[in-house]
Amino acid sequence: MKASTASVLGAVGCWLVAGAGSAASLEEIQACLASNIPKTSSSLTVKLHSRHRGGGESRHEGSIRWRRSAEGRSETLICMVYPPAVRGLAYLILGSDSGVNLWGYLPEKERVIQIHARGAARRARIARTAIGYDDLRYLPMNLSRAEPREPRDSRVGDRRVAVIELSLPPGEDPVYERIVSFVDRESCVPLRTEFYDTADQLLKVATADPGSIHREGEIHVARSLSLEDLKNEVRTELRIERIQVDPALPDDMFVPNHLRRNLCR
Repeated sequence: MKASTASVLGAVGCWLVAGAGSAASLEEIQACLASNIPKTSSSLTVKLHSRHRGGGESRHEGSIRWRRSAEGRSETLICMVYPPAVRGLAYLILGSDSGVNLWGYLPEKERVIQIHARGAARRARIARTAIGYDDLRYLPMNLSRAEPREPRDSRVGDRRVAVIELSLPPGEDPVYERIVSFVDRESCVPLRTEFYDTADQLLKVATADPGSIHREGEIHVARSLSLEDLKNEVRTELRIERIQVDPALPDDMFVPNHLRRNLCR
């Protein structure tokens, strides 16, 4: 998705002004999504509360750092700091021509391992949450690379939304057959995103609390989100405690050796 700053701002402005009555065009949706992601990077401190099948619960804390590489690829670093049993657990997800390359640091083994991006290992969940390795490919900052199909108007609660179906560019290795996102007409934040498999069965649902949407720099961010894994019956509530938009993140932060214990925090 390519657009000049002027055309992006112009399309978003027209969409917001006309949002009370007219349907959004595909071009306006593309510009809206492109305008509402960090330009280069982001750094989040998060708290995760998961409820599991059978009634069990778990809580985690950590950080998520993302940046766009010089080649335009997505790079994501996850560092877990709580509870003590998982302190030091870390994941590095690097975009590549064939999809993603994954590495992990397991504190109990005290070494970095490469996680093969195929099969069951690829679909494993991070720290018993509803978030899988591949779900990180569909975070809002990564959706800018997805191609929306023709939108339709709808509502989520009392919010007007544009409903779009997303597909990754040719050559990507998709985990989900179909992704449907309900984009808020006021803030350009996806309020609900549905993930389907090849049989058109709903696998996961990500929702954002409209009341938690705030402006951070030049973008809008939902600080409270939830992800429900219907297959594994896990629901994770994610709360963003702190956020930096477009911080300077060093190159050596996004290499496997950085995952060593006490480096990833």
